[in-house]
Amino acid sequence: MPNTIVRAAIYPGIGIARVGNSANDFYIGPEVTDPPAAPLGFYRDATGALKREAARFRIYGYNAQGHVVAELTQSANVEIAWTVHLANRKAAWYQWQIAMDIPDAATTVLPLRNAKVTDRAGLTIDAGPQSISGTAAAPVTCAGKFSFGGVTTDVPLGVLRTDDAGRLLVLGAQGVSASPTGQPIFDPNDGNSFINADGWYDDTCDGTIDAMVAIDGKSIPVESAWVVTAPPNYGPQLKAVRTLYDLLHDLYIQAGWMPEPGTPSFTDDIYPILHRLTDHQWVNQGFAGQFGGGAPYNFADPSLIARLSAKAPAGQFDPNAEFRRQIFNAFRPPIPVSNTPTPPTPGAGNPMQWPWIYGDAMDRAAYSDNARQNSSITPTQSAALAAWVAGDFTADWGQTPPPPRAIDDVPLADQPAMLNRAAMDFCLADAFHPGCELTWPMRHMSMYKAPFRFNRRPAGTPEPVYGPTLDQTQALAADGPLHAQGPGDVNRWMGLPWQADTGFCRGGYDTAYDPFVPTFWPARVPNEVLTLDNYAIAVNAHLPMPDRVAAFSQRMNWNAPLTGTTAEQMEQMVKIFGSMGLLEVWPGVEGNGALPAKMMVASFGPGIYAAPASVAVGETRLKVGPSGEQPIPTPVRRKPG
Repeated sequence: MPNTIVRAAIYPGIGIARVGNSANDFYIGPEVTDPPAAPLGFYRDATGALKREAARFRIYGYNAQGHVVAELTQSANVEIAWTVHLANRKAAWYQWQIAMDIPDAATTVLPLRNAKVTDRAGLTIDAGPQSISGTAAAPVTCAGKFSFGGVTTDVPLGVLRTDDAGRLLVLGAQGVSASPTGQPIFDPNDGNSFINADGWYDDTCDGTIDAMVAIDGKSIPVESAWVVTAPPNYGPQLKAVRTLYDLLHDLYIQAGWMPEPGTPSFTDDIYPILHRLTDHQWVNQGFAGQFGGGAPYNFADPSLIARLSAKAPAGQFDPNAEFRRQIFNAFRPPIPVSNTPTPPTPGAGNPMQWPWIYGDAMDRAAYSDNARQNSSITPTQSAALAAWVAGDFTADWGQTPPPPRAIDDVPLADQPAMLNRAAMDFCLADAFHPGCELTWPMRHMSMYKAPFRFNRRPAGTPEPVYGPTLDQTQALAADGPLHAQGPGDVNRWMGLPWQADTGFCRGGYDTAYDPFVPTFWPARVPNEVLTLDNYAIAVNAHLPMPDRVAAFSQRMNWNAPLTGTTAEQMEQMVKIFGSMGLLEVWPGVEGNGALPAKMMVASFGPGIYAAPASVAVGETRLKVGPSGEQPIPTPVRRKPG
């Protein structure tokens, strides 16, 4: 029967939760690729603390032909019981130094973190399998223990909930990182101690999501999923130029797991690549100067969009073809995902090619002959742009329906794919140095059994022991760590603690070249932001336009609250990460080429920035949420850590 459900699967296949320092408040992460902007103040609780982001998991039932029949929720004839196993294995794993799958890592040998600790089991924070069922069920805390130097500490890794339909919610933890025995977070005499802090733990994690489903008392098989808890998203409306979805989509296409794309749509395939450059104006001063309001390549400018989206009739001269070609040539060619050595190419690391994002092999020089000095778009993205240049695209700007704003707006058959994409679209693929949410193992097919489904190590099956060091050969071997995964295995490659990394992957390291670009992760960790003070001037219609434009153009150094030595700044980030600036969407100025109709403005938690109590926008005065208690320190240009 076409409506008979014979199996089920959990979506998204890889869900993302995020930590926050709010004690109780949380929100649900993106479930569509273009969610509406949240109301002002949405991401902070009444005290100004940062809410945690929950990953919501849904179950879809399939018939024997592989078609989606229904979303399965708790009901009179459907019973659902969830089991989640979270773990953090960072302290027991090898150091982070470099992406181990690139030529630059050929001679790298990674020592263990906490190499002197013989009882390695105590370094793994394992919450074990935890179960929850029913609708709006009482919260279940997932916690493990961290043991170092004779001290054992309880470490919560997250909280399980269910919604009113019995769907699973996995909340991130509260962003606690610490050394119970007072070990240093960074040793300036040991460069390899950067984001490899011995004696420290953090409460990010990853793990398995399982469900038992019975329909009318009969159990059916259910495809499991995975959850990763990650650092906060300080730019929740922003996407990287190449998202983690873009990387995985391309990976699966190259492997034959997903179909080759057809004729690119300007609206769906071309414009997002360009507009993401313009969106970076809210997080980086360099991008603002080239792609922002009033800038040469403001891809939000309607007149520019009209030119880019126009297609000449067949057989007629195309007046925009050369302009499209120049834009395409401004992008850096795709960099192959391979550890095969790439001969140095003069100019390969030219930072002026787009995107202005550092790569996996970044060094501190602006120019480098290393092709991996800076990042690139994927081959799939590049092929779409090449077709656009040739005029082989669908000119559909303004002719397509608006994107769905909630998962219920998506046709049932398309909801599983949308959930997979939405989770990965708000994660970074560049630079894997190591990255924000996940890192370089994600680009290896051996990690997966199907698109967005990790290969899973059976419970009770121990992972091979790789010894006191890990080199490239072993890291990429057929019996190496890039195959069957267990709880804690995906997150273990990330920095420890995460705040040390987030506080120091910045932009403009070669200030003699440019103090702002290239940059690392601005879509998640801003570099320069618009403050409410300058926003209030920019939208004040009673002030001279030059003053308004000047205020709009002046951005604050996001890292200005972090002062002192490298170690001191890291320790400050551990304490105040929840108060750092998070971008909210405010009304801008309509019909003004130099000032956008919407602006992203940084909101801060207590103790960082004394925001005005309210801001006049046209004839309306908007109230500002909980403000800080102290003025921000005088901004200083940030330095490499």
